[in-house]
Amino acid sequence: MIRIGHNPNTNMLPMFHFLSKEHPLLESITAEPTGHNAMLCDGRIDMAPISAFSYGEHWQDYAILPNLSVSTKGRVGSILLFSKVPLENLDGMIVALTDTSATSVNLTKILLHQYYGVVPRYLTMSSSLQGMFAKADAALLIADAAIQAALLQPECYIYDLGEEWFNYTGCSMTYAVWAFPKRLITERKEEVFTVYQMLIAAKTKALINMEDIVKTCQTMLGGSLEFWRDYFTQFNYGLDKTTVAGLEKYLNLCFEQNLLSSRPVLQFWPEE
Repeated sequence: MIRIGHNPNTNMLPMFHFLSKEHPLLESITAEPTGHNAMLCDGRIDMAPISAFSYGEHWQDYAILPNLSVSTKGRVGSILLFSKVPLENLDGMIVALTDTSATSVNLTKILLHQYYGVVPRYLTMSSSLQGMFAKADAALLIADAAIQAALLQPECYIYDLGEEWFNYTGCSMTYAVWAFPKRLITERKEEVFTVYQMLIAAKTKALINMEDIVKTCQTMLGGSLEFWRDYFTQFNYGLDKTTVAGLEKYLNLCFEQNLLSSRPVLQFWPEE
């Protein structure tokens, strides 16, 4: 059996909606991205859509499944920095960071330090805009928590970090990759390959039947069908050359900003 991480957020539905929940080869374990990052690291799961940053931390031990990611080229709609002041005024102020993300937390630091030239103080908190704003001048929220906060139209500046990244780099941004320990290539090669084929098939079916995904998201979080249709137009769930280039740009900047201890190399299996 392959223990896979199941991410329950709406942006991950195209990965999981059509994936068999009864297949004897699969056991699904639900958590937020940071939970899966830790579980994959300590062996509680075998494979997951982990934070791209977490791959960068463990690149010598992990392999990436090809053609699977959560990426955008421009706005993302669910990785949002809410701020009481313009970002260029955040120097020395407090920024609350969600405790559910690694990629977005470090993307925030890159954007603020390298592109806005400010060095705030950081505080890691649970994902509640009201609670974060009680202690901080800006707040990073991701996934469904970000969508729900934005739908309430709070009176503050709202920055889409996918859009900010694209404006400064011209690159796509990859938030999550499917990764697994490289030792499984030797130990459980056929099982890993079978699960990979299942994931690709589930994603392909979802992209053909996006209206099912849209209606499920509306049931989960509200909002209009038009909102959800628009939301999913910007996502890329593959990992083509352009997307890989953006991922490498992000990981290299993480290394250059001393957020990672070594410069990651992307290693894919199976090779396409």
